[in-house]
Amino acid sequence: MKTTTALLGSFLLFTGVTTSFILQAHAETVFSNPGIPHRESIELSDRIDSKTGYVIARVDISVHQEEREKYYLVNVAEGDLFINTIKLDYDTLTTISESRYDCKTGKVVESYHNNGQGGIRFFNQEKGIDKQFANSDKNIYSRYAYFLSFQGFPFEEGKSVTFASYVAEYGDALPMKVTCKGKKAVKVKAGTFNCYELELSVDGWQSLFASDKYYLYYAVDKPHQFIKYEEKDKNGQWYANELVRVID
Repeated sequence: MKTTTALLGSFLLFTGVTTSFILQAHAETVFSNPGIPHRESIELSDRIDSKTGYVIARVDISVHQEEREKYYLVNVAEGDLFINTIKLDYDTLTTISESRYDCKTGKVVESYHNNGQGGIRFFNQEKGIDKQFANSDKNIYSRYAYFLSFQGFPFEEGKSVTFASYVAEYGDALPMKVTCKGKKAVKVKAGTFNCYELELSVDGWQSLFASDKYYLYYAVDKPHQFIKYEEKDKNGQWYANELVRVID
């Protein structure tokens, strides 16, 4: 599932500011695993774009161990259009790697890899990006993994944390902020849930040119199952991706 599809649209219209900047590196991680199951499958209603509309995305989550590295392997099949394969650190839910495949061509259209020693490689086919970065930040989360990684948010009303994401529209690591706005009842296809509401936004000076807000909802009860995501499209209309069912 892709979140923030309209992210940084205003940046594309603004050419007076250079895209190079220095992020304040996080020495400690801001998210922690709240007890996400070692194996789980869910279905989401997933909006691809205004032309394609919605598909059912199946998400399969499993835990794996390779030598000293324990991680979640997340496979997201967005209908018959895209497949996202994601590796998340078991404890911190930070992104180890992520690849997005176009099912029609069989090619990778976007990928991210963190070697764990400050070396980042980010690729996006559409934007012609294939770069190596040196980045020691401990909190880098890929946007296709937000729905799962944010289950590790330290849920408390008014609490805010910052992190970084590599975003094709920006071409570099972008500072992001997520804030807990409180609790509310949220109705989706899977039922009605008592949820925490998280507000996601661009942080730092970049927020002057990308001021949109995005909203994610997580069950209050641990392990804080993802329930719903909301954002505005380019026409100002709200749309949502949401939980359809928990398969197992």
